[in-house]
Amino acid sequence: MKRPELLAPAGSMEALLAAVNNGADAVYLGSTRFGARAYAGNFDAQQLQQALRYCHQHEVKVYVTVNTLIMENELDEAKALIDFLYHSDVDALILQDLGLVSWIRRAYPDFELHASTQMHIHNREGVRWVKELGMQRAVLARETPLELVQECAEEGLDLEIFVYGALCVCYSGECLMSSIQGGRSGNRGQCAQPCRMPYQLVELESGREIKAPGEYLLSPMDLNTLQHVEQLMQSGATSFKIEGRMKRPEYVGAVVRAYREKIDAILNGQPKRSDEAEQIRLKKLFNRGFTEGYLFHQQGSAVMNPLRPNHVGVQIGTVLSQRGGRVQVRLSAPLHQGDGLRILRENGEDIGFTANYIYKNDLLCAQGQSGDILELPVAEKVKPGAALLQTTDSELMKVIQAQSAQPAYRIPVCFTVCGKAGEPMVLTVSDAQGYRAEALTQQRLQPAQKAPLDKQRLVNQLGKLNDTPFVLKEVTNLLEGALFLPVQQINEARRQALAALIQLREVRYPHRGPNQRQPIQSMVIEAKSVLPKLIVQIETREQAEALLDLPVQLVSSWPALIQAYPQIMPSSLRVQEKPTVLEGEWLQAEEIGTLSRATSKLICTSGFNVTNSEALALLLSQQAVQGVEFSLELTAAQQTEIRAAFEKQFHRSAPTVQFVYGYRDLMVSKACPVNRILSDGNQRNCQLCHQKAYALKNKKGERLPVFGDAACFSHTLEKTPFQLRADELDAHSSWKIRLTLEDARTSREIVTRYLAFRAERQPTEIG
Repeated sequence: MKRPELLAPAGSMEALLAAVNNGADAVYLGSTRFGARAYAGNFDAQQLQQALRYCHQHEVKVYVTVNTLIMENELDEAKALIDFLYHSDVDALILQDLGLVSWIRRAYPDFELHASTQMHIHNREGVRWVKELGMQRAVLARETPLELVQECAEEGLDLEIFVYGALCVCYSGECLMSSIQGGRSGNRGQCAQPCRMPYQLVELESGREIKAPGEYLLSPMDLNTLQHVEQLMQSGATSFKIEGRMKRPEYVGAVVRAYREKIDAILNGQPKRSDEAEQIRLKKLFNRGFTEGYLFHQQGSAVMNPLRPNHVGVQIGTVLSQRGGRVQVRLSAPLHQGDGLRILRENGEDIGFTANYIYKNDLLCAQGQSGDILELPVAEKVKPGAALLQTTDSELMKVIQAQSAQPAYRIPVCFTVCGKAGEPMVLTVSDAQGYRAEALTQQRLQPAQKAPLDKQRLVNQLGKLNDTPFVLKEVTNLLEGALFLPVQQINEARRQALAALIQLREVRYPHRGPNQRQPIQSMVIEAKSVLPKLIVQIETREQAEALLDLPVQLVSSWPALIQAYPQIMPSSLRVQEKPTVLEGEWLQAEEIGTLSRATSKLICTSGFNVTNSEALALLLSQQAVQGVEFSLELTAAQQTEIRAAFEKQFHRSAPTVQFVYGYRDLMVSKACPVNRILSDGNQRNCQLCHQKAYALKNKKGERLPVFGDAACFSHTLEKTPFQLRADELDAHSSWKIRLTLEDARTSREIVTRYLAFRAERQPTEIG
């Protein structure tokens, strides 16, 4: 069975040390710019180089996340960052922006590139396309089931899967909720996590509230696959990824150690053991409830936690009574002074505190054991029977900190000692990776009078490696005769040889010279077909009937509509785990996988997240692609800037599509709140959202419509339709209208209005 890479998060230097010292094979971290965790500690230039040195000494790879979308005016800064990372010896980059991928492939063709989960790779065709693009790895969407992972592995590209940590309710890279509602873009590393806020399911028109078990309807549990590691190792996945760049070092260290020990036990053929104790440790560090996730087809209540969106810890007791500012509790597990605690309340306003004072028989004590009855100071009112949770185990933290202080796994090295009387001793050290260094003693070897340098004496001195990344494997004594040398000389030679070996190990890519960069060649973009002037995406037969006689190009992803009305342009879906072949001269492409199988003329939608001219050029360099829609996060002015930059470089106008009207997707999710609350949450294609219109209502009273697409993936829409002002309409772009909730009359009014705007602007071609 192949050994998978264990990939750990590093949001700080402390977390990085914890990851490495507990057995990670690689770490991923962000620089201070263009990372999808803008609020993590991240690494400045000096810290990054320090991290690289430490990791490479310990045979651990470093992947840097540059996985946000890059705006046109940021391209030069992003390219400068790539230059720095390349020459700093970074092992690989994790990327989302297609334009940046394209530029790096031309500037640094030997730089290893990984397609971030933000790139929305969720099917075999997507894996195939990023492989054709020249990327070495795809980080699959968290929603990918295990059998699809196995199928994707057949493409021969390294695959990375999430095995532990937080889940997003929306497909990564497709979430605009934080951006549209609060101006903090998840695609720019600034997600405000609105999905962890309270919502109620309501009927859209009447506002009638639907009773639900809790109010955190969009908050998933945390992924935990520890008990399925052997099955994951058989999936063909190359790398097991732990989520958690925002987590504390103890969390990182403990999770890494748990997976390291599990993987190694399987590879060494050790008997299976119970994970129960380990699971309790992990729960104490952070959990919102654990799920095995979409890898193992869990859905509904097995994935979501509507009761609480934060760390719940483990229950260690029950409230018996309350009096005099104290609660009396009966423990079911040990409690120590300094532990973090929480008492649950029915209204959801839990009481969190630290166990600074513990009373037993009215006397202060430092700890309690299972079965003890203790008192804790709590002023807020609680009810008997309330659960006492331990959210931080202070003793466990001490254990993890001690484990993380020194590397759990060291690099085996071999020493060879050579020399003869009257000459310096030559000490050579080598490792399994082929690195080799040597040192000479200052003093010369002398004939031994009493105790010659035999192998055991050499092992005793050369084996003193506790303050290094190494462990002694073997010593070869090639000294000629019975010789003597002061111990200090041997120790100094050992230090010099190891320092030289470390220096060699730190530089992984010596060919990356200071001026190393390929000449940047411009892409070839052939002439394209003329785009429709007005594209109207529809959801219903009613909308189709209202618009068929108008001079617009209708688009739909619903098979029944496409079959009923041949003039409708087929559209792929935003999520297509098992894509179907769509016939037609033209096709609207919603996701990357479409590019690897299309025989039609393609219009790429906002799902490709185009925010700069490099990304626009990459897509238009694909023979099938005839036009590209901009990211929905761009302003009209930013779109104009991209078009101008493209025209300056290629001396032609770009065939682009401008979104002018419609409800934008805030989220696209495999977890459907309508199905979960109105049904059992496990049976897909229930069609409940098409029998009646529903919405999620937030604390402001805003209603966010929810409906399922043709493949039964849930779409959450913004509260009111987006629309450009007349002065923002770009005459050089095709325009796109998206109709979702609109009835026939409203649909016709909207389309007629934009046809009038279109007539006022005269370009004879689009593109």
